[in-house]
Amino acid sequence: MNRIIEPIAPPGVHEKVFALALALSGTTVLDVPAGYGALTEKLLAAGKKVTAGDIDTGKFKGSRSHPGLTLIRLDLNETLPLPDNQFDVAVSVEGIEHLQSQWTFVRNIHRVLKPGGYLVITTPNILNIRSRLRYFMEGRYEHFKRPLVKGKSWQSDLENYHISPISFFELQFMLESCSLAVQNVYSSKSKAKNILTRLLKPLFTLFYSNKNYRDKKRNRGDHSDLYKIVMSDEVFFGECLVVVAQKKAASLQRT
Repeated sequence: MNRIIEPIAPPGVHEKVFALALALSGTTVLDVPAGYGALTEKLLAAGKKVTAGDIDTGKFKGSRSHPGLTLIRLDLNETLPLPDNQFDVAVSVEGIEHLQSQWTFVRNIHRVLKPGGYLVITTPNILNIRSRLRYFMEGRYEHFKRPLVKGKSWQSDLENYHISPISFFELQFMLESCSLAVQNVYSSKSKAKNILTRLLKPLFTLFYSNKNYRDKKRNRGDHSDLYKIVMSDEVFFGECLVVVAQKKAASLQRT
């Protein structure tokens, strides 16, 4: 019997990641951080063999006795005690923005994926128009609204708050540098999609077009493909980024 477990993620994120994970080939899945186990439970019910990892496995509410489940304590800031080339798919829902060592995490994911395996990763989208406007006014991104101050911030914020905002610019560079080729970019849902923001979008598009023109003229590279993704509705309006990346099959690149 399937349990109903409340996901630790904004609405729509789990549903999107689950659909993407099911569409990818393979049966072995790494779910990190697993949280309460909402996504793990769905993957197990769909016939996947899941290794669920989290720094606090005590909060896992899924069926711990399921024959397809391996539940393990993992600190995602450190080297993962998992074999190389083990998983067909890795899913990471709303985790990387909590980490102090994001590069270590991505390198670990690359190592434990099989050649040709996939990562589906989500994170708050700090490049959407609402987050850009908040940063202009407050110096803080959407989903990173409150500054952390030792001795003054809420204890729950100090223990659980987002500490490492990462935009698509940095995320794609990190993934590609670790031999994980970005395949597709989605979002969980759109917000602030109104007349004002629709009028602003062409201005941003023009800005990036001009910037790319100047970079090309100065032999600093053509980034038009990247800017096209950044100005897509998924990134310009989307609440959370959902990125699918694939481990390069025969890559021996050191990162």
